[in-house]
Amino acid sequence: MVIEVLRVYLDNCCYNRPFDDRSNIKNYLEREAVLIVMQMAFDGEFEIIGSEVLKKEMLMISDIDKRNNVENLYKELRSKEVELERSIVRRAEEIVRNSSIKAFDSLHLACAEHGADVLLTTDMKFLKAANKLNVKVKIQNPVEFVLEVNSSEHDDEVDEK
Repeated sequence: MVIEVLRVYLDNCCYNRPFDDRSNIKNYLEREAVLIVMQMAFDGEFEIIGSEVLKKEMLMISDIDKRNNVENLYKELRSKEVELERSIVRRAEEIVRNSSIKAFDSLHLACAEHGADVLLTTDMKFLKAANKLNVKVKIQNPVEFVLEVNSSEHDDEVDEK
């Protein structure tokens, strides 16, 4: 019997969140949720899917120390990487045409559709716009995702009793 592991795509803001200002409660909660997701990935509960797009966007982080931290975290976490194929670029262009989603986010969404089950983002505008589209991937905020995963794990434990 083959057990499929959930494939999770974190967009760039998720990789940045552990290094963001924690005095803002939203940032703090999202940071904790992202760290939980990362720990669960290290424990083999999820497979983290990356992309060439993520690596390119990380190069744009102006703070060199933060960029190095984000890139190192990405390298440690990701188990597979979606290559930027022509079909992904076409899908991203379609997303831009049919929504208010910006170029990088449309590429993240197209990459996630190509290789993941869930896309996590802390960008609420992106989240809302993406959830209005007919997409092939579930899009969630990390806090919502962790609560959902925890709830389903708890339900499984109750079912076993």
